[in-house]
Amino acid sequence: MEMAIKRSEGPSTESSNQYFEARDFSELYDEYFDRVNRYLRCRVRNSWDADDLTTTVFLKALEKFEQYSRTSPFSSWIFRIAHNTYVDFMRKNREVPVDQEMFVGAEADETWQPERLTLLNEDIRMLRDRLELLTQDQRDVLTLRYFADLKISQVAEVLGKTESSVKMISYRALHQLQRMYERGDNQ
Repeated sequence: MEMAIKRSEGPSTESSNQYFEARDFSELYDEYFDRVNRYLRCRVRNSWDADDLTTTVFLKALEKFEQYSRTSPFSSWIFRIAHNTYVDFMRKNREVPVDQEMFVGAEADETWQPERLTLLNEDIRMLRDRLELLTQDQRDVLTLRYFADLKISQVAEVLGKTESSVKMISYRALHQLQRMYERGDNQ
């Protein structure tokens, strides 16, 4: 299934009053695939599931691409699909989210450093444990904000919340994580 969408004269621009996404699906896919995959790897335990979910997100997006209004950022639209796909997956599987692989993200280091790897795994485990102590809203906001690299306004749109609400949730979550690290515990 191939979609041909004509491109306007210039690249897409974002201003407060006028926004129009002129790029076709293949360009948007290339730009957002890694970000969506990183977001989903952050949310689910198994990287294979994250890859499957990423494929599902882009298949849904392709099927509904003609319904995308192009007057709002594609990132808000695609991450809304990603978030809903994740929620559906969690309802069906009742999986505990987050895998250590996601936090490492990069390919293996050229030199094998077992001490460094052990410390990194311990840091990842501590962060994962502390993230699990946050509310679902706090985890949603932080993962969309920091793992999907979305702006506050885009996170708000994805989650159906106001920007001020997202800012407050983010502030409280980061403050709570900071207190956990300062105390040196997972409570």
